[in-house]
Amino acid sequence: MTSEANPRVRGFGPSRAEVLEYLRGTGVAEPVAAIARAVGLHENTTRFHLDALIEAGLVQREAEGRQRPGRPRVLYRADPVPTQTHYQDLAAAMVRHFAGPMEDRGSRAEEAGVAWGSELLAELPLEPAGTMPRLVACLARMGYQPEFVAGPPPTIELRPCPYAALADEDPDTVCRLHLGVIRGLMDDKDPWEVAGLEPYATPELCIVRFTEKSS
Repeated sequence: MTSEANPRVRGFGPSRAEVLEYLRGTGVAEPVAAIARAVGLHENTTRFHLDALIEAGLVQREAEGRQRPGRPRVLYRADPVPTQTHYQDLAAAMVRHFAGPMEDRGSRAEEAGVAWGSELLAELPLEPAGTMPRLVACLARMGYQPEFVAGPPPTIELRPCPYAALADEDPDTVCRLHLGVIRGLMDDKDPWEVAGLEPYATPELCIVRFTEKSS
């Protein structure tokens, strides 16, 4: 299938997300051959996805520690995700803060999310370059398995929602908070801006939609 027929770019597509999910699930460093077998990909394809995950700061490459003679194997390990718990705790605190009959709690949650996203953007590594790759990388750090669909206009599919329990309590506040985070993560130089967040487009899928900035 040609790239024109299939708008899904090689960002966090299903295969790359599966590689990351497998490494996060094992919790140990694995050689590329074992990873390839586990996810059903060719070793070269697996290595390609691993290199991209390393650039995104989600996977580490290390040399095997061994006592016997011979060249040590290269191993790959997913970065620990304590940040996901941190994000969940912070989101829970914000939801509790905005809970209740407050009329503008949704807009206030979004404003807080924009400020939060701007801080996260300042902390992100320079690689991967470009707003969309960095946005996808940050959403992956938050516990999603984001998939970038090139469009135009582009979208980012989010599954599963690591904040589903919170969203059940107060969906408007949680979704507006995350909409704000995504807006805060956008670079002013990017030609696209966030049009909206469509929560639960399917039971397991939320969609971030973008629109071209007006000149």
